[in-house]
Amino acid sequence: MTASTESINPPDTAVGFGFAEIAYLIRRFDTDAARKSAQVLRLEEEVQSDPICVAGGSSLLARGFASVDDDLELEGPAVPTAYALSRAGRWTEISLVDGEKTDTVVHVESDKVSVLMQPRTLGTWFVFAQDPSIDGADAQLSLIKEHRRTHPEGTAFVRVKSISGEDHLLIRPEGLGWAVGKVIDPTRDVEEITGLDTYGLLTRIRETRGETT
Repeated sequence: MTASTESINPPDTAVGFGFAEIAYLIRRFDTDAARKSAQVLRLEEEVQSDPICVAGGSSLLARGFASVDDDLELEGPAVPTAYALSRAGRWTEISLVDGEKTDTVVHVESDKVSVLMQPRTLGTWFVFAQDPSIDGADAQLSLIKEHRRTHPEGTAFVRVKSISGEDHLLIRPEGLGWAVGKVIDPTRDVEEITGLDTYGLLTRIRETRGETT
């Protein structure tokens, strides 16, 4: 099955999905991107489970996120979510760390729609649409800046993945600016670049995403 490009309207507000529902959405599409999404979301076993995926499809149908014609057809926010998961070209795991806990956001970017996914209790996921008026790097920068606003000493770990590889970036506040680092050699200390302003941080985020500046 291929991902339809019709009726892709990203949800205006956060929409919750259970892990079985996400597993079903991923399993519908036989693409490299879908398989990578299962890996990134740590749902590879669930995607291969017939009972879990049947339960996920049934739940989507009961919630009005799918309808039955000749086959189960996705409806509403399930459409853009499935499209992003099955057609993504980049997955970014953003770990926002403070002194007590770590919050994680997974940014899934495709050609037509990009979504931000946040894990919640009991394997559920909240899915937010990325603002289409800004690009992916700016969306990620906004998350990191908001984290610093609410947690002035908070740090972030950004891991960018594609079908063929991955890169990472460690980010911490430094005075009024930022410092970034990478683990080039696991046996050595983090290699840092300090004294960055916000534009400098954005440049480093873009580089980590494999984008030219």
